Amino acid sequence: MFHFRKSTSSSVDKGWAWVVLFGCFMGYLIIIGMLKSFGLFFVEYQRKYSATSSVISMILSVQTIIASAVSIIIMGIGTRYIGERPLIIGTAFFGLASSVGNAYAAQASVLFFTQSTLFALTVASAFAPSTLILSKYFEKRRGMVNAIANVGGSIGGLAFPPLYAYLFKEYGLQGTLIIAGGIFLHFIPIGMLMRPIERKEKLLQDIEEKDKSQDLVGKGLFEECLASNEIIKEESENEVKVNLIASNHSPQRKGSDGKLNSLQNSSEDDRNIQAKPSKLLGSSADISLTVSMEGLNLACSKAEVDNDVYDEEKGINCCLQFLFTLFDFSLFKNGQFILLMISILLVSAPSGIPITYIPPFAKDRGLQTDLIGYLVTISAASDLVGRILFVFIADNKKIERRHMMTIAMVTNGIICFMAFFSTNFTYFAIFGILQAMFGGVYFSMINVLVIDFIGLDKLNYGIAFGAVMTGISRAVTSLVFGILRDSTGSYVSGFSFIGVCSILGGVFLLFKPCVSK
Repeated sequence: MFHFRKSTSSSVDKGWAWVVLFGCFMGYLIIIGMLKSFGLFFVEYQRKYSATSSVISMILSVQTIIASAVSIIIMGIGTRYIGERPLIIGTAFFGLASSVGNAYAAQASVLFFTQSTLFALTVASAFAPSTLILSKYFEKRRGMVNAIANVGGSIGGLAFPPLYAYLFKEYGLQGTLIIAGGIFLHFIPIGMLMRPIERKEKLLQDIEEKDKSQDLVGKGLFEECLASNEIIKEESENEVKVNLIASNHSPQRKGSDGKLNSLQNSSEDDRNIQAKPSKLLGSSADISLTVSMEGLNLACSKAEVDNDVYDEEKGINCCLQFLFTLFDFSLFKNGQFILLMISILLVSAPSGIPITYIPPFAKDRGLQTDLIGYLVTISAASDLVGRILFVFIADNKKIERRHMMTIAMVTNGIICFMAFFSTNFTYFAIFGILQAMFGGVYFSMINVLVIDFIGLDKLNYGIAFGAVMTGISRAVTSLVFGILRDSTGSYVSGFSFIGVCSILGGVFLLFKPCVSK
């Protein structure tokens, strides 16, 4: 068993924190580079399997849904019981399995497992733990380092498309996918750099929770003892009452000696026979014993019922405890959290999906394959420039981050309407440049906005549910894109749809002061 060193609060914003930033930078470079190159694979999959846009889009939709669902499990359970480092190392094996599986898939339906499922596991196990550990290591420079990490993704988006375009010519689709699987193995050394950190705030919180739980246990035991004493006292009083009632209902009279005697008269051959009370009614000891046994039987029956109820309640509590481990449902009472999730639902797809559909859109407009590869490269370069510029303004105190996001998303929505004018390489290049620069702001800002809206202590839950909203958004949008393309014969209507969504999602952030936590 290997025992790795842990960082302490002294590493926040300095020391090993920069090594962790480098690891996140490289991880984003590989994952985002692969995601931004999927448009090229989109065209190759259509060619190999003779599949429609709807089928390939559905594969992408299922992928985002699975990635969102897995992100909840990873952030709720995985990061708590497994840790960020093992999860990031596991990304290497998921990515390798996905790429090799895609390489040898005999038909398009197989991609629903190799691409939709395995690659979704790859994305979820890479993004969520990296984002969480990076936010733990940085506090004052949190906005800047998130922007730097996303610059790595932009570099990947710039370098990988021409690389894959070259590999397609030299080795074909199958050979390219096998090489891509080897690239994913770099997550093994990346994961080794992700040293866990124990912050003082977390340690104090754990101690307080432990003391609180011990107090609750002690209080519960004390109340249980009091309840037991009350039950014993009540049973004793009931027993005495029963004995008194039995005695009062026995027929009595005074004897010659002035004492009370219990009589039982019966007529047998016209004679009165005086019998002993103990023989007719039984002794008080017998009555007490009978009552006690009946009480004991009732108590046992009640105990069995209580045990059954307890077992049932225990099972329900276990299920509820598991659900609360996955997600903190108290956040649904937070108006700012709900507002942010609605915004993510609207803007996440318009920020990331256009780069996927620009290559097939350009192909429909008659552009050559080489020019399509240049479009992807130009878009990625613009994204890189935009994110580098954003590094210097991410922590600016003069303008709020949500206002930055609103400006970027409204502008991105307006740009999406420019797809209608994209008829040649020049217009496509302008469209790709502007969309990448403003759409990329979402990826640099979203994790910091989650902290601004709900706090660092709820970050894992915010990221997890944000991933769900992102998955729903991209799944629905991808499906709509494919359906609109097959029904109208063009991707223009799909870009118009996401343009409206982006504008609405950006405007929603302006209502933060109107809602309470």
